[in-house]
Amino acid sequence: MPIGVSEDHVELHDAARRWIEGKCPPSVPRALLDADSETRPTFWESLAELHWMGLAVDEEHGGVGLGIAELVVIVEELGRVAAPGPFLPCVVGAALLERGGNATAAKTFLPGIAAGELVATVAFGAGLVAEEAAEGLRVTGEATPVLSGHLADIVLAPVTVDGSTRWCVLADDQFVAEELPSLDLTRRVARVTVDTAGTLVGDDRTLPALDDRAVADTAAVLFAAEAVGVAQSCVDTASAYATEREQFGRPIGQFQGVKHRCADMLARLELARAATWDAARTADEGVPEAGSDDPGSVGDTVGFTAAVAAALSLDAAVENAKDLIQVLGGIGFTWEHDAHLYLRRATTLRALVGPGDRWRVRAARLAADGVKRRLDADLPPEAETYRSEVREFLATVDGQDSDDARSRMAESGYLTPSWPKPWGRDADAVEQLVIDEEFRRARLRRPVITIAGWALPTIIVYGTPEQQERWIMPTLRGELEWCQLFSEPGAGSDLAGLTTRAERDGDVYRVNGQKVWTSLAQHAQWGIALFRTDPDAPKHEGISCFMVDMSLPGIDIRPIRELTGQPMFNEVFFDDVEVPADCLVGDEGDGWRAARTALANERVFMGSGRTVGRGVRGILKILERTGRADDPGALDTAGRLVAESHALACLGFRLTLSALTGADPSGSEAAVRKLLSVHHDQDVQEVGLAFLGAEGAVMDGEAAAWGRQFLFNRQLTIAGGTSEVQRNIIGERILGLPKD
Repeated sequence: MPIGVSEDHVELHDAARRWIEGKCPPSVPRALLDADSETRPTFWESLAELHWMGLAVDEEHGGVGLGIAELVVIVEELGRVAAPGPFLPCVVGAALLERGGNATAAKTFLPGIAAGELVATVAFGAGLVAEEAAEGLRVTGEATPVLSGHLADIVLAPVTVDGSTRWCVLADDQFVAEELPSLDLTRRVARVTVDTAGTLVGDDRTLPALDDRAVADTAAVLFAAEAVGVAQSCVDTASAYATEREQFGRPIGQFQGVKHRCADMLARLELARAATWDAARTADEGVPEAGSDDPGSVGDTVGFTAAVAAALSLDAAVENAKDLIQVLGGIGFTWEHDAHLYLRRATTLRALVGPGDRWRVRAARLAADGVKRRLDADLPPEAETYRSEVREFLATVDGQDSDDARSRMAESGYLTPSWPKPWGRDADAVEQLVIDEEFRRARLRRPVITIAGWALPTIIVYGTPEQQERWIMPTLRGELEWCQLFSEPGAGSDLAGLTTRAERDGDVYRVNGQKVWTSLAQHAQWGIALFRTDPDAPKHEGISCFMVDMSLPGIDIRPIRELTGQPMFNEVFFDDVEVPADCLVGDEGDGWRAARTALANERVFMGSGRTVGRGVRGILKILERTGRADDPGALDTAGRLVAESHALACLGFRLTLSALTGADPSGSEAAVRKLLSVHHDQDVQEVGLAFLGAEGAVMDGEAAAWGRQFLFNRQLTIAGGTSEVQRNIIGERILGLPKD
């Protein structure tokens, strides 16, 4: 999915890709590799005709009047091809002029920028100084490096005046720009020098509403968008090469090391893309207020999302470029391959707006100050009809005891609203969102049906009417608890290798064998089970699905103490157990399809809907309590988790928005979120325990909670499909890498 998810943004993305494929093929950036100097690219005039430089410029200044959310769509695509030219610094400069607080400067320069007649850039580093003069500021000095400064007509620059910083606009008759030897040969940097006698910058060219923070935040979002494009190109190139390149008689994409590297590249990309998308939306919702220290201000929210975007995207581009070269092997180390163009571009982006630790520390500080970002969807008019219905239902259960309330929820479909009627409400995404909102507002929690949430969908799809009546509604009412009897000592991730036998004997199946890692079997009345009914059939075809009464004679349940010291998992032994034939769900030998239904629901449960914010906030509280709230190293670590937590929420929100449009939320973002969320949860507990120091060695008080969760969370990357299996799925189903 590209950075924009709305229909308009997808159309803009498609138009940008078509134009770029025609105007900026790989030969265009490569032409600059051995060039003595850089000039404006040949496509600049054509680019100007598209009015993309003015996308985020107000119409009164000759622009299109859209916003940063639209602009990042173009920036991402230009980054994907490492397009040369000053588009990125130009649109950053335009955005800052819009927000600079000087109507005269905006009126003077923005129309020319929007029309492609003027090129703007921004000098991020200090170096220019000024003295107060009657007519304004007398500026002198030099700034370096300035991206595309040698191609610019105007430079937005910070100047130091009596120890404070002010931002102003320098026109081309006020500075000299010298192209510098540049790491990025396809878009170079320059030294901008103002004559030693000084140049006068009048009040009509100062930008009082800008400070260093506001400038950095605006640049961070747009630089992050280009970094996302770079990271995307690296994923595309690596996966294509791994599919085609053969070593040892097979494509290298079959080797797990290569496949997992490509999957991790995609994971970095999607996390960065989601964060950058939200930062662009936030930038359009409110403009940072210069100098504002109010944690609840719009400006701080803009700063928080910008910091998260920069923290994730810039590093993602660099790491993906390095991984691309590794996947390519020797060819990736050659001048002839484009891989080094992306490494140079990514590294330069990060160098100009600051390393990841700078942004991670800022994100942690803002989160510690209480800055929050709400993710709310704009719902269509029919949402209010749903809302009225939900509130009417909630009024009927107000004051009821928990058992009666649960029965009412089950019978009305509100317990599992997405399920088909009569067990659910056939609720679409809009209705589901409204139901969640209203139940939260009423502070009424819907019971979690845990393992039944994986077993019952199988009965809904494959069960007979009698089976559905027998098991579904009693479970929803809370009368039955379930366990899942899939894994065996020799069949975990390779589930199709199971060997527990079920042999037909009249009206029963005689079952012999062993299951393991069965959660809550010691408490369950029923279990969904896979048994082998045809040992001679191919292993996926000889399996059948059963519902098993856990009280049947011959079933021996032996709890397994986990590393937490508590028993949740179990071994379950079957010794000539007679399972009635009417407990077979679906056709004999068709159990694999039933298993896929259950596993699909399990993986969604394991990787979605999990709140990680509480744990991250707990870490920040530990830093405050232990006097490390200003420790840069600790803030860097905490900031990484803050950034991941926010980006994972954004990933989930993008899936929600896709579902609202009727799309199937099962693409790369869903797969990546499943993989990353469990690792994030593990990291949160490990970091929290580590930050407690010696206190973490004592299982008492606050430390005990962190210690127990740290131990328990080790199962997250195993249950529901190991992380290694998830990477295989991402590599094969999303990136199209060959199966092993």
